[in-house]
Amino acid sequence: METKEGKQKTGKRKRIVLIILLALTFIVVVALALAPGFIKNYINKNGAELSGRTIAIEKIKYNYFTSTLRVFNMAMYEQNNTDVFVGFDTLLLNLKPLRFLKHEINVQQFQLVNPYSQVIQTDTVFNFSDIIEFFDTEEAEVDEDTTQAKPYRLDLNLLEIKNGTVSYTDTKLNHNIKMEDLSFLIPQIYWGGEESTADLAFNVGHGGSISTTFDYNSKTGDFSGDIKLTKLVLDIALPYIKEYMQFNKMEGTLDATVEFNGNENDLTNFSMSGNAEVDSLMFTDLNDRNVLGAAKANLDLNHSKPLLYQAEVGKIEITKPYVYFALIDSLSNFEKMMVPVEAETVADTTESEENEPYDIMIDKLVIDDGLIDFSDQRLQEVFNYELSQVHVDMDSLSLNSNWLEINSNMKLNKRGNLEAELGLNPYDPFQHIELNYVLSDFQLPDINIYSKHYAGLPILFGDMYYRNKTSIVNKQLNSENELVIRNVEMGRKSGGLYDIPIKLALFILKDKNGDVNLDIPVTGDLSDPRTDVGKIVWNTLKGFMGKIVSSPFRALGNLLGADPKELEEITMVYSDTTLTRKQHRSLDLLLELEQQKPGLLIEMQYMNDRKLERVDAAAQIVQDNYTKETGKSPRGNNKEYLEYLKTETQRDSLVMQDYERLLAPETMVDSVIISRENNRHQLVQSYLHEQNDSTTIRVLEYNEDEVLNIGSRPQFKISYKLAEDEVEH
Repeated sequence: METKEGKQKTGKRKRIVLIILLALTFIVVVALALAPGFIKNYINKNGAELSGRTIAIEKIKYNYFTSTLRVFNMAMYEQNNTDVFVGFDTLLLNLKPLRFLKHEINVQQFQLVNPYSQVIQTDTVFNFSDIIEFFDTEEAEVDEDTTQAKPYRLDLNLLEIKNGTVSYTDTKLNHNIKMEDLSFLIPQIYWGGEESTADLAFNVGHGGSISTTFDYNSKTGDFSGDIKLTKLVLDIALPYIKEYMQFNKMEGTLDATVEFNGNENDLTNFSMSGNAEVDSLMFTDLNDRNVLGAAKANLDLNHSKPLLYQAEVGKIEITKPYVYFALIDSLSNFEKMMVPVEAETVADTTESEENEPYDIMIDKLVIDDGLIDFSDQRLQEVFNYELSQVHVDMDSLSLNSNWLEINSNMKLNKRGNLEAELGLNPYDPFQHIELNYVLSDFQLPDINIYSKHYAGLPILFGDMYYRNKTSIVNKQLNSENELVIRNVEMGRKSGGLYDIPIKLALFILKDKNGDVNLDIPVTGDLSDPRTDVGKIVWNTLKGFMGKIVSSPFRALGNLLGADPKELEEITMVYSDTTLTRKQHRSLDLLLELEQQKPGLLIEMQYMNDRKLERVDAAAQIVQDNYTKETGKSPRGNNKEYLEYLKTETQRDSLVMQDYERLLAPETMVDSVIISRENNRHQLVQSYLHEQNDSTTIRVLEYNEDEVLNIGSRPQFKISYKLAEDEVEH
């Protein structure tokens, strides 16, 4: 039986143990209670030594019963210790620490409230580069462990971010992208078992949202997932585009879905598919004018293996695209917007590996209901022209194909029509091009400004049908051009850079229906770098018009069904006292032409070499005297007539013409010539007025200064010009 003294000793020992246990418990409780504060203070004081940056934390709380950690108002500062690099208002982390013993990291809840991050890029340096360098230089050397540690599984639940903000600034471009109100909740990510999943979704500050899913099978190595962009505002890309083109604004949104799959053991077969849609895309220039855009653009990606440089695009469709193209001085508006590229030293690539060529197939490309506003501001008047309802259709496009076919049609200034078929080698177009196109109902007054500027002729009305067939093979140009110009009327000439008789040429070429039918072939050698296709076409047209005006007889002959020579001149002999049947026909043709082409002024310029006719006039005078004196005709009595001439002149050894010239008085010769010419004029004028008393055909008097008189027999040279040009002069 225990004595009283023994009991007292035992009780005393129990009290001591209890006190010690209570003291230890108190110390542990106090330590645990003070630990968060101690950790907070340690981090606040030694943040620079721990991370290379100053860190400030307002409060840390830890619930040991629920294993819940809370951190309040944390901030890591920039190197200037003033601006915040990253931070948040509240962090909540609820763990199951005992799971660590089973090689599992188990997070019951992770919540970050009002997180903030600021990323700043200057050239290739970021504002976190120093942190990366800090940890790289502070890495401790460890013994290499060749044993393979058992990997930890991840079981992450209720991962949530509320009202996050991420700011990205590119100081070189002076551009900031800020994503605000970033909020998402991921119910679970499980990684490390046979099946693993990870999902993510957040809003972008400029507008739009991004979401993604990811599934992974650790046994097979298969993975799959998708990325979805919803109403992503595209102006975040404008600063990067501005490095190449000086656009002022960019509008539009992007919706896209990309599905991907692959196997970690064979990444070369990583594949993607999906679709993308751009809505209300528009770029403006520095004057805030719309220059490039589309109401909608769709792309369907059937299949792609990017690591094998393969892609198959089902369809690209661009709806209501818009282009404003202006010629300003010697450059277009797009050339003026291009940012000049500084010359860079080209690296030596002789030893580098050749890039793998991309194998991209596009099943179909469609451009529908496009609009092109064209403006030529190089002239005295601004020329504006609209190409609307533009439709382009291409099938089976491939980067590896050496032949491309394009079909297109459009409306020309809301009235005319253009249909075109183009085939070419995209890698060397001038080696082979086949182009066929047809213009119909093209309204000529639409190009009135060009006509006035270059030819000085306004176009009042008229339309054109134009069929072109052009072939370029081995840089040799062959072009067939068929034009039908209907009811064209042009105003009075005034100025113009070039004196091209377009108006008269078109007037001459008009048929009885008022149409002008032309076939103009164009050829050229494009292998010469000095060759300008525009100049070839222009010079061909100019030469054609000049030829028509200088020699219009073929065209007019075709109109009347006559020999062109009948409309070129009417030739007479010295002795003609009446008009022949042939001369009557030529005059009748001129009268008919006058009726068919009112407004055409026909002039008949009388020409004759009077020196040559003096010989014939002298012969007539002397022979008439011989007949009067002898009653005989010189033609039947040549020998007798010659003796007569010798006797009258008292000379010998002259030719008959010299005898006659000596015997004929000069005044009488002049009188005969004048009488003959008056008779010729009278015959022509009388016949013309007998057939049409209101004819305007002019019979012009002899012009002694005309060089073409030399060597000419009596004739009326016919010329044609516009009556209105005569009025102007």
